[in-house]
Amino acid sequence: MLPSSFTSDFLRQLELLSIQARRAYLGSRQGGHISLKRGHGIEFSDYRKYELGDDPRHIDWGVFARNERLYVKRFREEQDLSALLMVDGSGSMRHPEDDKKWDMARDVALAIAYILFMQQDRVMVSVPGYMNSPFLSGGQAMHRLNALFEGIDSDEEHDFLECARRDMMRIRFPGIAIVISDLLMPFPELKGLFDRLRARNLDITVVQVLGKNDVELFPEREFMMAVDSETGEEIELMLDSSVRQEYQKRFKEHQETLDAYFKTARIPHVVADPEQGIAHFVFSDLITTGLLQ
Repeated sequence: MLPSSFTSDFLRQLELLSIQARRAYLGSRQGGHISLKRGHGIEFSDYRKYELGDDPRHIDWGVFARNERLYVKRFREEQDLSALLMVDGSGSMRHPEDDKKWDMARDVALAIAYILFMQQDRVMVSVPGYMNSPFLSGGQAMHRLNALFEGIDSDEEHDFLECARRDMMRIRFPGIAIVISDLLMPFPELKGLFDRLRARNLDITVVQVLGKNDVELFPEREFMMAVDSETGEEIELMLDSSVRQEYQKRFKEHQETLDAYFKTARIPHVVADPEQGIAHFVFSDLITTGLLQ
């Protein structure tokens, strides 16, 4: 069963949206996206001189009337789009539990996948270290994808960046990639990940899921035992004003560094707030990236 937020009304609203790549790609079959391949589509491409055997219906008689030379119109075919959804399932996405970052990341992936399925596109989902789906498409794909998410063993711990680098070796297609993560990792390593995705000719969009305790360091606590969810290292912290100020300073610097990189790399970047819910995010925030139409 789909998450409770995926009501029939929400699904009907998703069906009114479409996902478009910012540039044309070669697909694997007929679909709804303009392709690099020229053929019998509806999108005009260019002209070429008429050759014996060409379909007379493609002759542009207006050009012939002007210069008495025969030219035929060429069109771009419409093909499907391949999409990679890479979802961060590491410990920092699951803790603290009341931030619900993992639930939000899963819902974002399911919502985007649903729109793609409705367009008859192909979707591959990677939760590095936990799950790698084959290409999914068709009427039953949504429930199959949800079952894969439900089958993830959340008790295991994996290094997101290391597993993501390994999973990228599976990518053999051009298309779009949506990365969903809190991005609370060292910037040089994050940059390496996105540089590798760019090198694979993927049209990338980044969804950064941040919980309330990421933005403001546990405002209701005075003391805590901090455990690095990636390494297991423990540090006792007294959450006084100096610690909070230092955290806010470093968090702001990290966000500014990310913003500057994404702008330079021309990668749309949007922040998702789990407290606002999936519907608000899709229709108010995600749509601003240009991914949705």
